Amino acid sequence: MPDLLPFFLLLFLAFRLRGWAPLWALGVWANLLWFLFQTEVGSGWLAYLRGLGAGLFLAAGYGEAGLAWALLPWPLLLYLHLDLRALLPYLPALGEGMFFGLLLYLLGLRKR
Repeated sequence: MPDLLPFFLLLFLAFRLRGWAPLWALGVWANLLWFLFQTEVGSGWLAYLRGLGAGLFLAAGYGEAGLAWALLPWPLLLYLHLDLRALLPYLPALGEGMFFGLLLYLLGLRKR
């Protein structure tokens, strides 16, 4: 999962800028930038959803509900004109990312 490294850098930057803006607002911008990066330069929607899944699980693990809501795949839904049937084949990638986030959480990326 080396294509997820830029997303983790975006999330790290969002946590560092926490005092500058609310974390949910920074999550919205990180989500949008991650979507643009993956659709224009990166690997595509599967990598986008894997990164979001990992970030979503880590945000929920840290107890940041606003960030978790901001990391839902709303840019992809807007791109698909809110057609949920077109999103269904890509949802297993979101689950893979959430599993990766679970592994990171269990390996010690959580607060003690």
